[in-house]
Amino acid sequence: MRRRSRNNPLVLTAYAGILILCVGGLGYAAMQSYGKQVADEYGCFADAQQPQSFVMFDASEPRFNDEQARSLRTYFDRLYENLSFNERLSFITSEADQVASVSAPRFYVCGQAKSPKQLEEIGAASSQAGYLKKQKQRLYDHVVAPEYDALLSENPDDERRQYYQSPIMEMIADISRLRELERGSRLIIVSDLIQNSDSVRFCRVRGDMPEFKTFKKRPAYSLLKPKSLENIEVEILLVQRMGYGQEGYDYCSGEKELMAFWGDFFTDNGASVHFIRIRHGNIEG
Repeated sequence: MRRRSRNNPLVLTAYAGILILCVGGLGYAAMQSYGKQVADEYGCFADAQQPQSFVMFDASEPRFNDEQARSLRTYFDRLYENLSFNERLSFITSEADQVASVSAPRFYVCGQAKSPKQLEEIGAASSQAGYLKKQKQRLYDHVVAPEYDALLSENPDDERRQYYQSPIMEMIADISRLRELERGSRLIIVSDLIQNSDSVRFCRVRGDMPEFKTFKKRPAYSLLKPKSLENIEVEILLVQRMGYGQEGYDYCSGEKELMAFWGDFFTDNGASVHFIRIRHGNIEG
């Protein structure tokens, strides 16, 4: 009886109808998507208008303590959460396997659509708001969070650990030459602001960090000066160190001196600058 029922013409006709509907549905979906913009694996639509933000991450030793790592992770999570649609966020780091005269992003990610209308406006296939929210979370879980974990790790891989260099000015100068850094872009700097390269060694060599108005007259600055940063919004997450004026930081008096120098550096080059102190958190009795 079962064998006869499977061979029944009515049953076969029903199966054929279902198959036709499925194939037709797939074909319709393909036709609907044909010619539409498609995001890459990092959620970016390359052909759509794209605001740019850059994080310059100073990975030099010593690493962050637990409180600093928590503060930075909270900041980075909010940064991802608040990206505008298709805003491209690129992380450029001084990690040992990344630092070079010409910088390239360690990774990048783009802000996700919050509504179907945003996708429709750039010519991408529409999706329901619930699906978009899940898609944003998946991108965070599989791409963004692992990168944040590695950047803020207490014990990074040996090839990433940066024991010696902190070429802050060189990295800023290189980023300033990027075509993508246009007026209205955002540059976020995570650093203790203690420049340490073959050009200048702040806090470690007497006289290497005078007031900026004096420093800018030195021949070395002509090699370190960035292109104009006019109308670039700069936010500096100043990672506090312990022991200013002591061994290792003998020739800088503290955060105010560092903030004064770098504030003048960015203002002189046309940028607006804002500081956020990432406190060390230790209180000695």
